[in-house]
Amino acid sequence: MTTIAGTDGFSAALATGLAAVRALEPGADALPALAALTAALRPRNSREAASRVRWLELLRQLEQEPATRLALREALLGFFAARRQVAFFSDSGLLPNSGFFSEAARILAHKLLPEPRDRDDLRSGIRELFPTARDAAWIGTISDEERHAFWRLLRLSGSENANALQQFIAQLLDAALVLSHRICGMGLEPELARVCPRLLEPGVESPFIALNAELLGVVEGIRNTLLGDEERDHGGHVFVLLEQCVEVVQRARQASATFGTSMRLSFILVRLTQHLERLRLLLEVLTLQTRPDAPAALSASLGDFLHAALAGELRRNSLRRHAAQLLGLVALRITGNAARTGEHYIATDRADWIAMWRRAGGAGLLIALLALLKILASTLHLPPVTQAWLNAGIYAGGFALIHMLHFVIATKQPSMTAATLAAAISQAGGRLRDTERIVDLLAATLRSQLAAIAGNVLVALPVAVLVGLALAQQAPPPVSAAKAAHLLAELDALRSPLVAHAAIAGVWLFLTGLVSGYLDNRAASMRLEERIAQLRWLGAVLGERRAARIGHYLAEHAGGLGGNLFFGLMLGLTPAAGLLLGLPLDIRHVAFSSANLGYALTAMDFAPPEGALARACAGVALIGFINLAMSFGLALWVAMRSHGIGFARLAPVLPRLAARLRSNPRSFVVPPVGPDLSGQLSD
Repeated sequence: MTTIAGTDGFSAALATGLAAVRALEPGADALPALAALTAALRPRNSREAASRVRWLELLRQLEQEPATRLALREALLGFFAARRQVAFFSDSGLLPNSGFFSEAARILAHKLLPEPRDRDDLRSGIRELFPTARDAAWIGTISDEERHAFWRLLRLSGSENANALQQFIAQLLDAALVLSHRICGMGLEPELARVCPRLLEPGVESPFIALNAELLGVVEGIRNTLLGDEERDHGGHVFVLLEQCVEVVQRARQASATFGTSMRLSFILVRLTQHLERLRLLLEVLTLQTRPDAPAALSASLGDFLHAALAGELRRNSLRRHAAQLLGLVALRITGNAARTGEHYIATDRADWIAMWRRAGGAGLLIALLALLKILASTLHLPPVTQAWLNAGIYAGGFALIHMLHFVIATKQPSMTAATLAAAISQAGGRLRDTERIVDLLAATLRSQLAAIAGNVLVALPVAVLVGLALAQQAPPPVSAAKAAHLLAELDALRSPLVAHAAIAGVWLFLTGLVSGYLDNRAASMRLEERIAQLRWLGAVLGERRAARIGHYLAEHAGGLGGNLFFGLMLGLTPAAGLLLGLPLDIRHVAFSSANLGYALTAMDFAPPEGALARACAGVALIGFINLAMSFGLALWVAMRSHGIGFARLAPVLPRLAARLRSNPRSFVVPPVGPDLSGQLSD
């Protein structure tokens, strides 16, 4: 430890900082001394292990030097007591009510013109203590145990400065009231009542209103207890009401699957969750403050509370964090419906797997015909933009028809199944049973995807060959020798930008999943079925029963139809966009590429140039892999962000997945004979 610390003068800097703390005069501003201490603790690189080494050295000295420990405690209390604290406790790290775009404008303005210092505001003082952008990173390397040890050593509740301690607690109580009032206001929002109508039923008391009323009494009781006027238990009913509020938020998230969600509702639910958690931490500190018999628990609770506020304040002006929050909200809005849709794309038993083959084969048949239509359209020699719109219409109409016939395009699955997988990972509690069920879900997802790909390709290719042979006697043939050579060259990864074009298609597939999820959610939130059924002109023309059936169908399939139309338009218009921009933009889709290979072979009388067939087959396989990997990877990333989880949650799954691959690789290709409950994480 001495060697690591001594290399950058840490020991001398720490001694200087602690000496400045000990030399503080009563009533003097502690900010300069505390700033010297934080400067000593700050490592040169936040990723270095030195941050923990420095913190442990601080803990060692505080443990061995009671005078230093006492001086630091009084300095911190004085630093807090001399400033307004409520905003730090109740605002830092929580979503503001101003909205995302107003907050983004504030952050950008801060980048150009930093906020003026306010000596009377605790948040301003915190920013002076931690002025660098990397402070949040190195503070984040300190473990919970090490942070709790720091506050346990200081034991703020044992301060001899009764006035400063009372001011600190008074500010905590005021912050609790601020949080409670905000929670009550958000709990009465019409958007929340829309998905939780029980909140508006006569005779049903909202837990948000009850929490606010109860907290008023709790705060008054804590004040009286600390003043010695009365003794009572303050930790009972208010925590029950907190849990009830959390349950309402959870029910609202579940109900949004039926009623649909919106950016406003997503914003309210995230903000409510943050405020409820902050209030819980704060109430734990306050209730333990009235119990002198629990100093260790109080220190841990205080450490957790202050760390949450500090971490939020240090990232307050981070545009990256703000954008990530916005992305999380958008993802939360659209991936829920995608997850539910994804369940239909996962074959959990033998019957579903066989059905997947049939549905994929039907799609392969239509794709072979669509590929021929596109080839025939190219013989019209239309202007580029007109040709692009014609191709887009072929793609979009074909995909919509495939959807209406309940067929499956393999490459559309990943964006849906990724959301389902992310939801399962989020629900898992880390138990072995949960891990095994996620492995089951992964196996079911993989074999479903393989069945869909094989069904598309193994039908599209031979159908294209048969259609090509049937039309070969025409004069002129639908696929000329020059066109065949061009189609074959497009599948050569060594002689064409196949990888980039396949990746572009993968991005469009990913966005298609988002569009589908958004439209499904929008249809639910605006109650599309009921709106269409109430169209008077439609009812007059078709009758009320048929109008209702149309409304039901469009509401059920809004995402599927809209997503397919979007994907078709993107496939058709991308080459034209590349032509207009002077960029080599195009798309390669595995099913269409396999059909194009079939038409090219028939046009060449099955005598392609040497090595061309092998390279084309390898190109088709590579296109399929890139299509799937790109769409699945992006969709999984967005879905996991929407659930607030990182890829580290997959770590316990990987060993079990490897073990399954060794012990039963067949399960990733063919489902078990009996019923398979893959992915069902509920008991």
